[in-house]
Amino acid sequence: MIKPVVVLLFTMAVSGMAECAMEPPVENWAKLPPHPRLFANAGRIETLKKQNDEVTLQLLDLLKHESDKKLDLKPVFYPPTGYIMSEMRNVQGRVLGLSLSYRLTGDKRYFVKARQELLTLAALPEWRPSHFLDTGEAALAAGVGFDWLYHDLSSDDRDRVVQAIVRNAILPSLEVEAGGKSWVNGDFNWTQVCHGGVVVAALAIAEREPELARKVTERAINNFDKVGATYAPDGSYAEGPGYWAYGTGFHVILIEALRTALGVSGGLDQFPGFLKTSDFAMQMMTPTGSDYNFSDHADGASCEDPIMLWFAREHRDRNLLRNKLAAFARNHAIAIGGREPADGEKYSAHRHLPFEIIWWDPTLPSGNDSRARHWTAAGVLPLGVMRSAWDDPNASFIAVKGGTPNHSHAHMDVGSFILEADGVRWAVDAGTEQYGMMRKGDFDLWDYSQNSGRWTTFRVGPDGHNILRFDNALQNVNGKAEITKLPGDNGDMGNLVELTPLYQNQVSRVQRSVRLHADCTFTISDEWTTGEKAVHASWQWLTRAEVTVTNDGAILKQDDKALQFRIIEGKGARIEVEDISQARNIIDSPNPGLSRIVIRMETPPQTGASLVVTATPMKDVRSSR
Repeated sequence: MIKPVVVLLFTMAVSGMAECAMEPPVENWAKLPPHPRLFANAGRIETLKKQNDEVTLQLLDLLKHESDKKLDLKPVFYPPTGYIMSEMRNVQGRVLGLSLSYRLTGDKRYFVKARQELLTLAALPEWRPSHFLDTGEAALAAGVGFDWLYHDLSSDDRDRVVQAIVRNAILPSLEVEAGGKSWVNGDFNWTQVCHGGVVVAALAIAEREPELARKVTERAINNFDKVGATYAPDGSYAEGPGYWAYGTGFHVILIEALRTALGVSGGLDQFPGFLKTSDFAMQMMTPTGSDYNFSDHADGASCEDPIMLWFAREHRDRNLLRNKLAAFARNHAIAIGGREPADGEKYSAHRHLPFEIIWWDPTLPSGNDSRARHWTAAGVLPLGVMRSAWDDPNASFIAVKGGTPNHSHAHMDVGSFILEADGVRWAVDAGTEQYGMMRKGDFDLWDYSQNSGRWTTFRVGPDGHNILRFDNALQNVNGKAEITKLPGDNGDMGNLVELTPLYQNQVSRVQRSVRLHADCTFTISDEWTTGEKAVHASWQWLTRAEVTVTNDGAILKQDDKALQFRIIEGKGARIEVEDISQARNIIDSPNPGLSRIVIRMETPPQTGASLVVTATPMKDVRSSR
């Protein structure tokens, strides 16, 4: 049951959201700065030209490298039908990168190519408003291109871009009504991306279309209350790390567009928990360098995003950039130094690399490392994260999630956990399924109701997660699990997940606790009480390790490392190992190397039961081969 005090605090936070929204004063609209005004005015560009710290030089090298590659490319081709998000992101990266390169160097080649891409985009009859994310991405590209290249564009060029922004972004956005599942006043990433992109474009042409610019800007600010509320109180993001980077990225872009054009943030940086969300991004990064890939987030991906430089600047804390600064050096060595990527290394320039350059502040102090080894978040998405150390790829790590399946991009994974030790992710999440695969099923991908076909997808439904199940039933989509921090003794850390609301009509009570002990071992404990009927309980642990069943559990081996898995408590528990590497049906992708450890127990009616499992990292096992 959700604790009353938690409900009260969350209700207070949500009710205060609307008070954050503050429309820009009328007089600010009357004194718009000259072009270029968005994100980096002429003064900021001159400052950048003079910065010679190592990070700035690395970033400028990367920008030149990426811009030079774009010079000989044909203009982006836009298919006449279907989604064009990838094309809009592509042109966005080209326009932003080439335009900033031109402003920093004066090299006309960059201007010529940026103008070509900008006018090709402007010539399109529409920017796919049927999938408005595409429009939001295009609007950002057009707005920044217009603003940053303003003085070099001809009068005719400007007219064409202005007309395109009005025709393809501003007017279509005003046709979208609020309510229901609309992005206009939603609580998901579309609200941030669509408003953010359109407002950037509107502010770029505000002196040409003052009424429209003011209308869409004020509309955006006044409709951010729901999505702003999702960060309260600790900064966690319900749609997962990948969509955190996307939605929060455009949230920050909107804030900076307002600040640089109108001198105010509209209160969008004041939502409770919003500035704390940089903690969420850091905590989701595991010792092995990948994210906790819950919700629709790809396995092995990282949510590291340009906005971390913005958060570091806001907090005046260089510690937020520990992973980012290392990535800059690595990317520079690969792209500029010619070094071949090592195993597992990837380098792909983010389309918002120009924002990284603009937001980087070489004067940031290091200060004390305040990163928590035990982090617990409440709110829309409760989380518990524990690690034995930071900056150690071999550290022990466990994270567990609460929340509900009934939210944008959510999976049926409440109570699920991932676990790492000795540089191996031993308990994995299968990750998200490709939307193209899911569309092969005859169901609505974005239907989160109890009997939605979404839950039949292996990676999205209950089968692809480390959860507890009763009689193989689905979790209750109307339930929500809260997470509390357990008292720590002698260096132990722990979290309790109240899962009862997720299993209504299955059992009368169920809780899960996870602990990371001072000796870097783990304990996962589940307790449940049955109602009027007996239940078959099944406990799931997904892994890519080689699993050998023992008398009291199993030995997991991977990458010359081993983990001992033991059932400490569980009356009548029996263990099975299932091969789940093959695709189950047409909507599922294969899962190479993936197995599922299942512990099964029978519990009579009106009986309390418990299952306690420990996981102990073992020494190097190469000598035992």
